[in-house]
Amino acid sequence: MIKTIKNILNSQLYALSLYARTIAGTLVLFVIARYLSVYDYGLFSSYKNIASFCFMFANLGYADYILVSSQANTNKVKLKISLFLVNAIFFAILICLGGCLCSLESKFLFCLVVFRTFFDSIFFSLILPYFQSAKKFNIIATINIIYAFCIVCIALVSFTLKLSLVKFLILNIVLGCINFIQCSYYAKINYFLFLYNIKSFVSMLDKSIFAYAGVAIAYYLYAQVPSLYVSTYLPKEQVALYFSALTIASVIGLLIAAQTQKMVPEMIKASIIEVKKVINRNLIFIITVTSSVLIFMAIFGKLILKLLYGQEYYTNAYGVLLILMIGNIGVAEAAVYGAYITASGNQKKKIPMQLEASILTLIGLLLLHKFGIYGAAISYLIAAIYIAIRYTLTTKILLKARQNKNE
Repeated sequence: MIKTIKNILNSQLYALSLYARTIAGTLVLFVIARYLSVYDYGLFSSYKNIASFCFMFANLGYADYILVSSQANTNKVKLKISLFLVNAIFFAILICLGGCLCSLESKFLFCLVVFRTFFDSIFFSLILPYFQSAKKFNIIATINIIYAFCIVCIALVSFTLKLSLVKFLILNIVLGCINFIQCSYYAKINYFLFLYNIKSFVSMLDKSIFAYAGVAIAYYLYAQVPSLYVSTYLPKEQVALYFSALTIASVIGLLIAAQTQKMVPEMIKASIIEVKKVINRNLIFIITVTSSVLIFMAIFGKLILKLLYGQEYYTNAYGVLLILMIGNIGVAEAAVYGAYITASGNQKKKIPMQLEASILTLIGLLLLHKFGIYGAAISYLIAAIYIAIRYTLTTKILLKARQNKNE
């Protein structure tokens, strides 16, 4: 029995580590929201979302591109990682400079949020292809679990000592720097090699990168524009409500990330039968779990909001929470089918579908902007349902065409 449990844990350790990492990140937001004022939490959330949106240009689907375009060849993957990470650092500096030129409430706070975002998400995303190609999922899983534990400890210390938001962010950045050095050393990523020979590194890129970039831009348009609208145009108290709901609804995102990151390398060279098995297995798992979470939140959502954020005010986010969760279930289904679209080298087919969803999002915001955070949430829901339908149909068409070709 013990041996069986160990085998299960070993085979699912990476997925569990992603759950731990995402849950830890969510817990951190809950903890700091309990001692920050509603305004400060709204300010932090708006800066975090703006920084994430700006980093879109530093990570335009590059993680998937690195893995697929290199055909999981570890040496090629490492070279491309160095290129894109240097590019991401450059963008972090550029975003900070841009923030200093804007009329922000706190330019220094914004810069801290930018670098925390880089270390907390962008770096992990771009370094991941190395561990995927080398099939060292247990190593990155261990790193994820340790990182998750550390960020929770930092949040608890900040809560206990009532540290300012600035001190909380600095502690997170220090942890991020340590993790950056550790992962880069383990993967043997030589950033100086890129700086000495930029031209040859850039020549490694091929035109398929534009498909990944196009998909990322289109995704941000339909998935992130509602959040960006809330961050920039609504009062900070409303921002706090929206992101308190979004944080909980995004728990579904951890399922998407954990499953699809393992699906893509599994399907790159798989047969049609194997692909269908992978899709069906992951689809059943994701839909079952996400639907269960939705039902739970429908019953206990208000209580959860009050318990997690510690203030009655946040229960006003209940309706937005349910809308966003339903939207994320649609995104979860789309991600399963989208994994095959990526693995089969048809990434460019996602672009027109996501642009169509983006148009629906913008139309929704134009028509529903008077409803504030509800208008933003419904606009996202419409786009999420649409993209789920389009990805599902496209994947079925691709599989059928491949089957006909093999006959």
